[in-house]
Amino acid sequence: MKYISLLVTCLFVISCGNAKEASAMTKQGPLTGTYIITTVGETALNSTDFLITFAIEKNMVSGYSGCNNFSGSYEYKGAALNFGPLASTRKMCRPETNKIEQSILKALNKTIRFTDENSIITLYNNEGKTLMTLEKPKPSVTKIAKEQKDYNATYTAISRGYYVMISYENNSISFQKDRNSKPQVLSLSETQIASLNAKIDTLELDRLENLEAPSKAHQYDGAAIAGLKIIQNGTNYQTPSFDAGNPPKVIEALVSELIMLTEKQ
Repeated sequence: MKYISLLVTCLFVISCGNAKEASAMTKQGPLTGTYIITTVGETALNSTDFLITFAIEKNMVSGYSGCNNFSGSYEYKGAALNFGPLASTRKMCRPETNKIEQSILKALNKTIRFTDENSIITLYNNEGKTLMTLEKPKPSVTKIAKEQKDYNATYTAISRGYYVMISYENNSISFQKDRNSKPQVLSLSETQIASLNAKIDTLELDRLENLEAPSKAHQYDGAAIAGLKIIQNGTNYQTPSFDAGNPPKVIEALVSELIMLTEKQ
């Protein structure tokens, strides 16, 4: 009787464990919005710079993996999740950053299912191994567009034969790719607005003027002269000039996303 009781107990525990896992897999909320990538494999990413945004209305995913931006499609049904081929910008990265970036892209490519528990998204491969965890940013990090309608972020890059101006304001982007053209206006989705606002919210705006340019090629015409200006509540915050294509790390994610949003236009 003792052995039978033990066997029944074991079966009960296993059954409950499977039921709990099945419940977690079937009770999925809509996979949409912006998340911070908190871990990749066994590596904790102690930064809010690593972001991924799911645009449910188009089944498109985009994100920032530490140096480059990536984008592509995704499909999910219940707990099943698959990413289509992911395109990425090709900026040169530091070796340690490149390693994390490659790990993020490989994890996404191997993902087949996910769970959503307490606003923590966990991605798994076909062996049930955890590939990545995502968390919703706190309200102080990501504010919805209507709370940030006074944001104005403008990126410029200028040289003798080159001109780019990208301005984010009123939930849209206007941009020019040469001096003589009329500005084009690009309407943004809620997820794109949330992603841009999240990146601006992480900046200490009063310190932008003290940022150090990583390189100084613009001082001898070796690169276009670039700059970023942000206006919040009527106050201007301006970075020093830096080389186009090599912004200070603090603003790198924001500048890269502004450029990426206009690349296909």
